[in-house]
Amino acid sequence: MHALLLALTLSLPAAAGAAAGEPLQEGKQRQDAVYARVGETVITMEEFEAAFRLGVRQRFYHGRIPQERLTAYREEVGQRLIDRVLMLQEARRRGITPDDAWVAERLEGYLARYRGSRAWRGDEDALARGLRQMLEEQSLLARLEEQVRATAEPSDAEVRDYYRRHPELFTTPPAYRAAMILLKVAPSSPASVWQAAMDEARRLKERLERGAEFANLARIHSADASAARGGDLGWQHQGMLAPAAEAVLQALSPGEVSEPVTLLEGVALFQLQERRPARLNPYEQVSERARALLQRERSQQAWEAFLARLRSEGDVVIVATGD
Repeated sequence: MHALLLALTLSLPAAAGAAAGEPLQEGKQRQDAVYARVGETVITMEEFEAAFRLGVRQRFYHGRIPQERLTAYREEVGQRLIDRVLMLQEARRRGITPDDAWVAERLEGYLARYRGSRAWRGDEDALARGLRQMLEEQSLLARLEEQVRATAEPSDAEVRDYYRRHPELFTTPPAYRAAMILLKVAPSSPASVWQAAMDEARRLKERLERGAEFANLARIHSADASAARGGDLGWQHQGMLAPAAEAVLQALSPGEVSEPVTLLEGVALFQLQERRPARLNPYEQVSERARALLQRERSQQAWEAFLARLRSEGDVVIVATGD
């Protein structure tokens, strides 16, 4: 089931009694049914528990969940619900309105997709109203975020300064070209099979030391897909190969062959063919990427500052902890 419809069906009991985020009316909600008040808006315990159950299904879909992680996640869900109300209030204060065409298109899609499902039976009108409200709120939040994140395009001088301050973002990592002979061994094989592969790799290493061509032996003996290329693995950036292979190649000089190496797939011999050091790319080649990264960083900073301001200025009272 789609997350939006699942969220709505989980929270339907609360929605039937009061619309999500509806201003508190005396006697309508008991004190112990309230999670938090945000200004004149109430977040009910039903809403909190629905959001928590949905989030647990999506994030912790396997294994047993440690209690400390569940506790932290409950706090995260509560903050997210409070932030949502604060942002909706801010959107309305700014006079932002939903994108009616977007809402209508999405609503029609959900209705066509789910109208025949069991979730709709008996509550078609309530679910349709709830879907529309949730879509309108999604549209408001999206338009608000777009407005907040809109920052002035950086100048060339600012982009150049960003490039100078973050060389690691524009540096091509070290790379090497290597070849491999892999004597494949199934991981579940007994120790005797692994030992036999190690012995065979040592014999091949001796032949290489006596002048045999690495590429020729790779074509004959290697079980890797690179065998047809004489074992050539092509250019590999640092971090692309298994740690054991990386450690061996880093210690080799061009043309040198490694001792046999045990990998998950079997026993291997490596030959380092060529090495390239890390290289800072010229500004002219990466200026557009630098501009985009700086713009994204400023956008994120603007968004985080906006959330911090909403939280510090918002009239928020947490009534229940959700424990």
